[in-house]
Amino acid sequence: MAKQWNQLERLDHKALKKLQAEREKAAKLEAAARERKKYMLYALAVLVFLVLFVVLLITIRNKKLAREFQEERDSLLVSEVMEFGGTVDFQNNSDWESLNKNVKFSNSYTFRAGEESFVTVQMQLANQVKLYSESEAIINPPTFVSSTNNKIKQEVVELRRGELTATVSLEGRDVMCIETAGIRVTGQSGLFKVIYKADDGKGEVVVKNGLVEVNKINSASKAVKITGFYKVTFEDGEISSPSQASIIQYDWR
Repeated sequence: MAKQWNQLERLDHKALKKLQAEREKAAKLEAAARERKKYMLYALAVLVFLVLFVVLLITIRNKKLAREFQEERDSLLVSEVMEFGGTVDFQNNSDWESLNKNVKFSNSYTFRAGEESFVTVQMQLANQVKLYSESEAIINPPTFVSSTNNKIKQEVVELRRGELTATVSLEGRDVMCIETAGIRVTGQSGLFKVIYKADDGKGEVVVKNGLVEVNKINSASKAVKITGFYKVTFEDGEISSPSQASIIQYDWR
């Protein structure tokens, strides 16, 4: 009988040790699970922080790029009166005012030069137009290739009457256009003059050097190309063929 009790005690002791070992193992597994969960939470918190930090950096970068883009566009909108003489008036959606100093502007300005007067305006990309005595023209801000690109597509000057000389810079080729009496003159290079006698409805385009194209504004007809020492005349939107021009007869100053 005693032997049986000893066997039972040994069995109970083994069972107890096994139970304790299982409990210790379970406790260790539970502790390890808690530790893993804690590290996972730490890792998740770090990951969220990194994602938010990257998003913040991207947002700051995008805002910086957008600000720089807009600043560049604003600067490209600016034209400037370089010099003038005599009586020159300007208009900007208001009454006429006398020009008494060089001004910068970024929207459409109309200039008119009185008798024995002139005004020179430099547009974007260093293109220039000089308006002569008894002349009137609208200097428009440039148009861009797209809303997301600051490349200038076109600078348009509307000659209402009189005479102007246009100087095309190296950067401003194929950009500056002079529109008058239903025609468009695009300066590809060089120095040229546009004259429009509004009372007669007639005019001419004279090229001292370089190359220009003349075409009808509301027509898909082929443009007329004019090189140095040549000119075309126009009337009622019709353009003549190029003919030789006596350059010394015109004022290029």
